[in-house]
Amino acid sequence: MLDRNHIARTGPMLFLKILSLMFALQLTFSVSAQTMADRCTGQDTPVERLLLQQATADSIIIKWRGEADSVCVGTRLELLHIDSTAVAEGNHKVARIEGLEADTKYYYSIGSGPTGKANHYFHTAPAPNSLPEDGNIRLWLLGDSGTAGEIDDEGVSEHPGEALMVKEGYYRFLRQQENYETADLVLLLGDNAYPSGTDQQWQHSFFNIYPEEIQTTTIVPTIGNHEMGMGPFDACPFSELLGGIPGCDAGPVVIPIGGASMASDPMSYDSNGGGPDGTGMPYLDIFTLPSRGEAGGVPSGTEQYYSIDYGIVHIVSLDSQLSVQDPDQLDAMAQWLQDDLIENSLAWTVVIFHHPPYSKGHNHDSDLEDREIWMREKINPIIDEYGVDVVYGGHAHSYERSWYLNGHYGNSESFDSTQHAELDASGNPAYGQ
Repeated sequence: MLDRNHIARTGPMLFLKILSLMFALQLTFSVSAQTMADRCTGQDTPVERLLLQQATADSIIIKWRGEADSVCVGTRLELLHIDSTAVAEGNHKVARIEGLEADTKYYYSIGSGPTGKANHYFHTAPAPNSLPEDGNIRLWLLGDSGTAGEIDDEGVSEHPGEALMVKEGYYRFLRQQENYETADLVLLLGDNAYPSGTDQQWQHSFFNIYPEEIQTTTIVPTIGNHEMGMGPFDACPFSELLGGIPGCDAGPVVIPIGGASMASDPMSYDSNGGGPDGTGMPYLDIFTLPSRGEAGGVPSGTEQYYSIDYGIVHIVSLDSQLSVQDPDQLDAMAQWLQDDLIENSLAWTVVIFHHPPYSKGHNHDSDLEDREIWMREKINPIIDEYGVDVVYGGHAHSYERSWYLNGHYGNSESFDSTQHAELDASGNPAYGQ
């Protein structure tokens, strides 16, 4: 929870890696608010994949899949009056509604009916550099949550009910709080559709699991390795664990598996190990992301990484999967990050990317894996220099949190708490709260 008591930090910062089911240019038409004398005259139409994107203080994107080609919104459920035409974007429809009031609840109807539904609503962001009326901003973090997409050849789930159980646990926790409030934003930390980020796997692991949440709360995603499909993988180091793999005595046995892509081009996306599909990453079709600074921040020129402003919070989503594979792309992302953070003056700065720069998690080690090393060496110095408050990541399938760190860009053996961590009153490394 980000509240009015926060003071921007410019010293050591906190890195968190979370495995949690809890915790291209976009072409759109824009419309402005009309008078209350106008009333939408269409018909509310059932659609699939209803999704909110890019909420600002005066605009929002509503996205869906289906026949409807318009949306109507209004502050009164029974009297919707702001009508917008949508356009096709890939396999979805997209409508951007502008001219809205800050920190305001709006209802909407897909198909531009004159009345809305009680569970079809959104809140615009607070005015720039301010808090919402309730006094705080809540973020829900979902990392490595795509297990419902893992279905065998017979259609049987490999992780039956797990995602829903954790979601239900999240809501139980909320109900136990004195002031029960749902999230203002949902941040996806990558690997939200296992095993290879296909459109169907996104349906099973995301749209089917969180239908109510994504039609009422803005989604802010980042790219994980499983979003980029399948890639070549040497199975021999895991031969004993897998009960023996024929051929390993003669050399590497390379097989295609989900999450192993080393490509830097999203058009290299391979859904089944047979080579590039030619259609690009489903992730970039499903989400409409602000490459031109539409939601605040410096334009990135790509949907692979971007930033948004939400009240007093600046959120940066970086690409630790594709852009890091190419030195020129990594340099470009690092330069953009520096430019973006220089321009940012909000009280809180939050950065998300998938591969944690510091991790000794369940199945990944940041001392050994290239992406974690590249992010730590190239990106962390910029994060330290420009006062980022907290970094969230995923990937390692365990919950980890760092001390407040500054200036540590080597492996774990080079870490010295007296040099690289903020110390508490007892002289011990301080944890963030």
